[in-house]
Amino acid sequence: SIESQAYFPGYMQRYIGKYNSLPGNGFYKRGFSSDLLNFNRGYDFLNSQAYLAFNLTDHVGVQFGYGQNFIGQGYRSMLLSNFANNQLYLKLNWRVWKLHFQNIFAELKSQSAQSLGGSQLVPKKYMAAHYLSFDVTSNLEIGLYEAVIFNRQNQFEFQYLNPVILYRTIEQSVGSPDNVLIGINAKWNLWQRFQLYGQFILDEFKFDELIINQDGWWGNKYGLQLGLNYPNVGGIDHLDLQLEYNTARPYTYMHFDSLSNYTHFGAPLAHPLGANFKEYIALLTYRPHPKWLMESRLIVMDYGADIDGDNYGREWNASYSSRVQDYGNETLQGTPVRNVLFGLDISYSLRHNVFLDFHYFNRSSNLANNFDDQYIATGVRINMSNYRADF
Repeated sequence: SIESQAYFPGYMQRYIGKYNSLPGNGFYKRGFSSDLLNFNRGYDFLNSQAYLAFNLTDHVGVQFGYGQNFIGQGYRSMLLSNFANNQLYLKLNWRVWKLHFQNIFAELKSQSAQSLGGSQLVPKKYMAAHYLSFDVTSNLEIGLYEAVIFNRQNQFEFQYLNPVILYRTIEQSVGSPDNVLIGINAKWNLWQRFQLYGQFILDEFKFDELIINQDGWWGNKYGLQLGLNYPNVGGIDHLDLQLEYNTARPYTYMHFDSLSNYTHFGAPLAHPLGANFKEYIALLTYRPHPKWLMESRLIVMDYGADIDGDNYGREWNASYSSRVQDYGNETLQGTPVRNVLFGLDISYSLRHNVFLDFHYFNRSSNLANNFDDQYIATGVRINMSNYRADF
């Protein structure tokens, strides 16, 4: 458990004010102040994670806990990421031969507690997901992902507890009220030097509209990730480079409402930008000495924002029923926004799990008044990871 008080840059405050959600965290309180640091618009929040894990057999493991899950090799995940708040989940891991099969059953919240106000029970929804990966060769792994988001007024949909059936089959048998997504994750190790990886997420599909007509039908909802890991760049030990490209079509991950959208606690379950975006990432990590770690990142994010409240396909909590048009949709439609983020983190290990940190962060945006956020920070970190809000 971590009890935190923090003062965030302007873009974070604007995000929290708009979505009533603190990325990666749950309930928070506004108005925390510090005379020492001279601010009065801080946030007070608590973050806890815990799980119990055991093996049922040599091939089947069980994990029950409260936390996050992440699928993929990238800095981002187009399938399931750790951007949203923790959730209650049950995970089954099956390992047989070259196969690894995961089931995740999770209880989610349709919105954040802050968006309701007062002491009210946040409406619940549920996720059932499974991920099957197969080692095609010693260097190539391919995984298939399927997830469904659903809600029922007084009960869990017990048909989704079947660990091996296709969820789309069940979803259609109960009347197609739920949000089903399918995806692919792959990684390929080349020449013991490079790793290529990628993901593809498909939220809806109509062959004629996607392949034949190609006229920007709104239901062509899909996302893509392509990435490269290059360890020991140029033969320099512990100098690692990662390049990544992510994109999602307008309205991807959206559904009827917040009870079936691919979200939790007001935040996306996959990529932080939601949909209708293109993103370019470069990460460079260097460890010149066992006690020193230097990490830098450059992220360029382009997306299309809504215009005067009209839904152009980015806002993850919106309903796709409010879309502006059925045809002629393309990625980055709406108001063009570009955010450019650069971060530098340097850590020195004083002793086991005790670090002296230095951070430099700059984020510029052409949104509204050309917001520019920048800070320099230092501190001591004990037995915890760095918190990053890279969006």
